[in-house]
Amino acid sequence: MALDPITAIAEFAGKLVDIGGKFIPDEKNRLEFESKVMEYASRQQEAVNATMREEAKSEHWIQYSWRPLVGFTFIGVIINNFVLIPYTAALGLDIHVIDIPEGIWSAMLVILGVAAGTRGLEKWQKEKR
Repeated sequence: MALDPITAIAEFAGKLVDIGGKFIPDEKNRLEFESKVMEYASRQQEAVNATMREEAKSEHWIQYSWRPLVGFTFIGVIINNFVLIPYTAALGLDIHVIDIPEGIWSAMLVILGVAAGTRGLEKWQKEKR
């Protein structure tokens, strides 16, 4: 299951197309169905991209910086828990492990996945033109 909306939309559209292929015997109707599904998925992905572009244009730093801040927080926790603690434990120092609940980890991964996925998609679309 995809964690970012762009991939989730594409996967869902692909599954709908597969189902249509099994249950729509007429090729013309099946191709029309596939075309409409892909068109709808493309519009949904563009809506996600438009939201991110508007956030990037914002005059308020927190609106365009929140995804990078989440990424830096994610990196900080990983460095603390999996790099610093083992080394400081060897030196006899006690650093507290940052315990993040599973739901928060999932949310952070979704945010990072959306940011990376949409940025990659935008670059791909830009090169395609």
